[in-house]
Amino acid sequence: MSMVDLPCVEASGTPTQIGEGIGQALRADVAAMIDRRMQAAEQYFSTRGVGSTDRMREVGAACLELLADWDIDGWEEHNATASAAAVDAATLYAAANYSDVRDIICIDLSADDDEGCTSVAAPASCTVSGQLTVGQTWDLHPLDVDSVVAVHRLPSDQPETWSVTVAGAPTLIGMNQYGVWTGTTNIKVTGVRVGVCYMSLLHRAIRCRDREEAAAVVQQAPRAAAHTFLLADAGGAVELECTATRSHRRDLDTAAIVRTNHCISPPHIDAQAEPPSVSSVSRAARAEHLMERIDLSVASIRELMKDRDGGLQAINRYPDDGEPTATNACAIGIPEARHIEACRGPADRGEWATLKFVRGG
Repeated sequence: MSMVDLPCVEASGTPTQIGEGIGQALRADVAAMIDRRMQAAEQYFSTRGVGSTDRMREVGAACLELLADWDIDGWEEHNATASAAAVDAATLYAAANYSDVRDIICIDLSADDDEGCTSVAAPASCTVSGQLTVGQTWDLHPLDVDSVVAVHRLPSDQPETWSVTVAGAPTLIGMNQYGVWTGTTNIKVTGVRVGVCYMSLLHRAIRCRDREEAAAVVQQAPRAAAHTFLLADAGGAVELECTATRSHRRDLDTAAIVRTNHCISPPHIDAQAEPPSVSSVSRAARAEHLMERIDLSVASIRELMKDRDGGLQAINRYPDDGEPTATNACAIGIPEARHIEACRGPADRGEWATLKFVRGG
């Protein structure tokens, strides 16, 4: 089987110029991403008898309007991306933030969708290099792998960033020139609302100087729905388990942090209104086992991401498993070294690329 490459796009200048560069470079990919996400939404709503793609666009527009007040740079970049890609800005926002916008319309806690990721953070004391190391798989609909791209942003007056995301969307997994890492996993908790969606939170957090500033950005935001956020720099890592209105913090200490797609904070557990999925529990247990060592490294975390133990419940999920979720991208970072590498698709099927910074930290 031939390995899957990771397309890379670079854009520089003002937020508007960056958006224009991304939209022009990825015009066909942006349109295809929207089509795939809207088809998925149509099927989701049809199965549940609630919601529609028209409602997705309406909610996307309402959330995008709030973004203008909360992060004008992110709003300007998004609108420029949509204009250059010749797509509707609200539709693009809804498609990019699919899980949040869909849940605002219909948060079906009875469904075992298991859309999410496996995220890890290793303290410096447990790594061969003596440097904190983080990593994440990003898992969603199998066809989303076709939309994965690495975006290199060189803003005029903001930090240089690399992010692994989908075409036309803001930051998902990434790092900036100061070594600030951003990542997320999906959780489902009641109490969703029209608000700033998760990719916009990550896109604002990645422009921060350190993990504490990034954590404050996420905690103080008018969030739309529930997610966890892993934020790290050379000095440590913070994980925030967030609903739309509450957040629970845990800091990396002497043991690794592992996260999949269920809550650990008691108030959030109560609000889930369903037990964790078998996959989420299985992946968490397997990742915790693989992270219980003192010689962790980029190589060992990459092996964790390749792990197929547990079959359909494995950390590494293939499109040909026939399940509704597959691994679409993987990334690993060492904030102190400003090192980030990533692949499109499962860790053992994607060509890994090192994403290099050109500015000083």
